[in-house]
Amino acid sequence: MNKHIKALSDSPKKVIIISLILALIIGIYSYNKINKKIINPVLNDNLSKNTLSPNNLSLGFLSSGRIKSVSVRAGDIVKKGQILAELDAGNTIGALTQARALYATAEANYNKIINGATSPTIDVAKASVNTAKVNLEQITNQQNTLVANAYRNLLNSSPEAIPDNKDVSYAPPIITGNYNLGKEGTIKLGFYYSSRGVSFSISGIAEGTGTCDTISSQPIGNTGLFIKCLSNNIDTNNWNIEIPNKKASNYLTNYNAYQLALQTKNQAIDGAQAILYQANTSLTALVSSARPEDIEVAQAQMNSALGAVQIAEATYNNTIITAPSDGVVTSVIITPGQIATANTSSIELKINKQ
Repeated sequence: MNKHIKALSDSPKKVIIISLILALIIGIYSYNKINKKIINPVLNDNLSKNTLSPNNLSLGFLSSGRIKSVSVRAGDIVKKGQILAELDAGNTIGALTQARALYATAEANYNKIINGATSPTIDVAKASVNTAKVNLEQITNQQNTLVANAYRNLLNSSPEAIPDNKDVSYAPPIITGNYNLGKEGTIKLGFYYSSRGVSFSISGIAEGTGTCDTISSQPIGNTGLFIKCLSNNIDTNNWNIEIPNKKASNYLTNYNAYQLALQTKNQAIDGAQAILYQANTSLTALVSSARPEDIEVAQAQMNSALGAVQIAEATYNNTIITAPSDGVVTSVIITPGQIATANTSSIELKINKQ
């Protein structure tokens, strides 16, 4: 042992090298030990805090503006593609209609030029027909959804209960909820005393029975509406809920919105049908007289017009919030008339698991 120590003392370079190796080993060991005690717990904690359920979505508008309508409330069940809220679109719909008309003109010019085109051009014309068919189907589905939402809003024009005998003073029950039967008419409520307190029978466009509580709202059959009495005394036996309520303060607004949705639907579908008709006519009338350079110019004009349509559609889509999947609305943060900010959470949705 003494011989080895003496040998090392005679070789200072060996001593330095061995000391450096020992220091490096000790440093690596200490670094790993400290990281295991400090870094790993912090990393694990951050992971646990930032993990979000993939079934919960926060939805918002892609552009800013005044909110025109909110079609859902917390607890509503929604379908994929259903419009949940809309901004005041202003001239957006008009710009979209004009862009589609310009595209139809460009396509008609293209079809005129390619009369007598060769087989490859005929294939292009066939593709245009298929595109027009898909476009017509998409526009029809979209417009039907818009009309259905507007009609649902019309039917839900602030429903209220009105007594048969309008000459007596009364404390009307409070009606809340979203009417969901999708048809017009009268919900008739016949009140009477029972062992459960104040009860009522339902007739007219709905059937069933129920109770009228003074503490919590109770369902009116399967209509989606709820009722709450202000007292346990029956002022009058028979009450009617007119669907829609034409005396409601928001009835005229909802009615005009529904009529506008119908008009817009007809215009949009007519335009798409016209494009399909022109595409079919062009395919039928093809001849072999078109020059390649004329076809290229006409194709460029049509593509430019199509780009304008796509931009107008994107601008319009930025003014609506649609459900990306079937689910349940968990929170509605916005109200009509409010100014919405782009990319700000407006509606929270829990989507159904696939």
